[in-house]
Amino acid sequence: MIQQKLPYIPIYQVDAFTTRAFGGNPAAVCLLEEFPGDNLMREIAAEMNLSETAFVVPVKAIFGETSHFAIRWFTPEVEVPLCGHATLASSLVLFSEIGVPDKTIIFESKSGKLLARFEKGQITLDFPLNPPKEVDPPKDILTSLNIKDCLKCAISEGAEMLLLHLADEETVRTLKPNFPLMLKADKSGLNFQGVIVTAQARDYDFISRYFGPWEGLNEDPVTGSAHTVLAPYWEQILNKETFHAFQASRRGGELKLKIKENDRVEITGGGKIVIKGKLFL
Repeated sequence: MIQQKLPYIPIYQVDAFTTRAFGGNPAAVCLLEEFPGDNLMREIAAEMNLSETAFVVPVKAIFGETSHFAIRWFTPEVEVPLCGHATLASSLVLFSEIGVPDKTIIFESKSGKLLARFEKGQITLDFPLNPPKEVDPPKDILTSLNIKDCLKCAISEGAEMLLLHLADEETVRTLKPNFPLMLKADKSGLNFQGVIVTAQARDYDFISRYFGPWEGLNEDPVTGSAHTVLAPYWEQILNKETFHAFQASRRGGELKLKIKENDRVEITGGGKIVIKGKLFL
């Protein structure tokens, strides 16, 4: 159990959506009595210099005696409304290091209520779906990604993500974006902070990559929140509700997805705690 009023912040680094160290997507997890100011959280996230840092606060209780928490996520540049891998990382820390009295964790977030459970060494997250709607692809974005054409383009305004469906897996895997050009791109009036590029795959239902230079991360290794957009998109194409997905970054990561009733999706993956420490301000 974490005592109150510690002179430091307990902090962990977790590789999410992997079963081995140095795979998947690394996230920092800070355990706090209450949320500090936004500027301090941004400074901590910038200091950690990972795609996301999660800040976790118990709701009306103390750590070790509750399964109910509030959570916020920051990139090195901005706060984001939803983050899958940092929620998985936070859940793994709470279940395996701190202890919770129930089988399910409830997180209160800017994207509503999120659930997490720990079974057979893996975390299953229960997230809201963010189905995209079809739009014309912004020409500047295609140019910055070195994409000549895409089969379809769609946007999820809730997730603030643009999705580009390409014709083949190899093109997704070998893309070499021009990130300075992407930052200067005309978004054609669309509101997005990240771009998902996806295609059907030989060994998976689909693969994807995620680029978010506007958020301070050029390529995110494994993006749980992007799969709240990908799952309903591929449901319409493949006519199925369960998926085995792979995010084809250099580190790479596997996700299992299951669309549920009430516009929810389960996202399952492993995690590995690689650092435990104390953050002194």
